[in-house]
Amino acid sequence: MLAVLLVSSPAYATLYYWNSGNEPLTASDDGDKKAAGYGSWKIGTTVNGTRSQAYGYLKDLDDNGHNVYFELFTQTNAGYCIQPGYTSCDSKWYTWKSQFSDFDKETWGKDYWSSEFYASTSVNPDADYARARMRVSESNWGADTHSGSTYTKGNRY
Repeated sequence: MLAVLLVSSPAYATLYYWNSGNEPLTASDDGDKKAAGYGSWKIGTTVNGTRSQAYGYLKDLDDNGHNVYFELFTQTNAGYCIQPGYTSCDSKWYTWKSQFSDFDKETWGKDYWSSEFYASTSVNPDADYARARMRVSESNWGADTHSGSTYTKGNRY
């Protein structure tokens, strides 16, 4: 008798891209480009359970001694919305957790593309769908210089 075991990939194994090397996400200050980044994101299973996982490449665009990093903001379809009285909340996405590339704001300081960096967060146990909001930044002694945000498509988990 021959037994057959079917193994399917979980729905959350889909890899989504945030920007590209040709069109990176950039952070600028007064028109001067400071940081660039691009990469991918997915929901995956690790030894720490189901995780939101971002992978990315960085480039320091300004030789000023300040390093650059990317930041993963895991957004889910469940969360808390705090609104002033007599207003309503119709948010579809709630920021759950955030993390820096390689868990450090001082990730990269070279003017060429880095090797791959990683960031991950847990996912909200009360939700079943997540996406990534990504940004790149320059780590300064004062306020950091941030790019705008880019969003991935969502994954069920």
